[in-house]
Amino acid sequence: MSKLFSHLKRQSRSASVILTAVLCVILAIALVLVMDSLEQRHALRLDLSYNRITTQSDATDKVLSELPHPVHAYALFTPGSEDQALIGLLNRFAAKTPRFTYSVDSLVRNPLLASKISSDLRDQAVSSDSLLIVCEETGRTRVLDITDYVRQSFDTTAQAYYVSGLQYEKKIAEAMVYVTTGQVPQVQILEGHGELSAGQTAAMEALLQNNNYQVSRVNLTRDGQLDPAHPLLVLSPQKDLLASELSAIQAFTQKGGALVITSDYGDPDVLPNFDALYRSFGFEKISGLVVADEEDTASYINSPIYLSPFVAQTDVTMELVASGHTMLLLPGARAFETPSAEESNPLVTPVLTSGLSYIKDVKKPGATLLPEPDDRQGTFSLALLSSLAHPDGSRSQALILGNSAMLTDSWLFDNTYSQDFLLHALSYLSAHKPIDLAIAPKDAIRPQMVIPSMALPLALILLLPALVLAIGAAVIARRRRR
Repeated sequence: MSKLFSHLKRQSRSASVILTAVLCVILAIALVLVMDSLEQRHALRLDLSYNRITTQSDATDKVLSELPHPVHAYALFTPGSEDQALIGLLNRFAAKTPRFTYSVDSLVRNPLLASKISSDLRDQAVSSDSLLIVCEETGRTRVLDITDYVRQSFDTTAQAYYVSGLQYEKKIAEAMVYVTTGQVPQVQILEGHGELSAGQTAAMEALLQNNNYQVSRVNLTRDGQLDPAHPLLVLSPQKDLLASELSAIQAFTQKGGALVITSDYGDPDVLPNFDALYRSFGFEKISGLVVADEEDTASYINSPIYLSPFVAQTDVTMELVASGHTMLLLPGARAFETPSAEESNPLVTPVLTSGLSYIKDVKKPGATLLPEPDDRQGTFSLALLSSLAHPDGSRSQALILGNSAMLTDSWLFDNTYSQDFLLHALSYLSAHKPIDLAIAPKDAIRPQMVIPSMALPLALILLLPALVLAIGAAVIARRRRR
């Protein structure tokens, strides 16, 4: 009887241990689920990374709290290559407001996802590692990838760009504003006169779209309409305007519309209606190619026709000059002058100026780039900014540049500050300011520990063995006394 009682007691203890273990496992699972739910709702996890990459600023909190429409982000990754920092940031965004949601997917598992989201997305715009931010209410979509998140700066000593920061937060917050705002900044490109084609402006258009501009092309001979709220780009036309088109552009400028014009040295020297438009803003084209004097080595790079202009401090370039972002390159340029410089209307200001140079007529038979006695010499305006007052008191502005490559060439975008120049110019000329949030980039590289003085570390290094020797000597002396 006692054996049976003892056996039952042992079984009861075993069952109690098993039950306790099961309850502990259930409680642990429940605790994990509860904490995971709280993390999803409130983003309680502390960001202890050195650059606090998943910590958002007050500007982002303001964007999230003021979202007018729901936004969904599709985070696309190659399986096994998920960007945990990006996912962590998206999770914190979602915890701030129910209007922002996200999902993690893969084009490998779901190859038709991009076309389901939007039929307007170009195939090349969506990669296997990209972030699609969508607002169904407005129908707008932004696509971001690693090139958008990386911020580069130019090292003047090494003459090369380096990764200076990560801007996940800034780009995603700006994309949310872009897809939800009622009015986005736009740029109009004139076509129908042999201007630069869509293929030639692809890099420029990609840059503008990546900076939250909408780009449209306008053909005035096909019932195209100009909106004076948005700048019009006239990119190196080869044929002249019709009289009706000139009237339409003049009406556009009289309503405050702004112009950005390029005229390359190889473009036609005489286009009567375009020239009349330019003269109304105080611009006069100079025929020929600007060639730098070989002795003025600071005014060109590698070749005297690859001009490195002086950037004047104007309303367009003020921030560039203040930050030292003035490295520009004009591979072949036309110069301009102001036929009525003494008049105050229009008010014309030089923006880019050459060094000591001369003008070559490259269309002349047997022409060379070597200087000749009859060449026009001096310093020349390579870009001009005009402000034209109208009788009703309104003003319109125009910027003319003697080189189109600085606005359209991807190599120049990557190796000079030409993209900064373009974006600052459009920001200045646009009625609707660009979407540019004041969010500082995060550190891309862990900063090295800096020791201001080696005196203390050296003292500690020397003190430690000295202390060990002193303690050892004291112990030995004590033992000897015994």
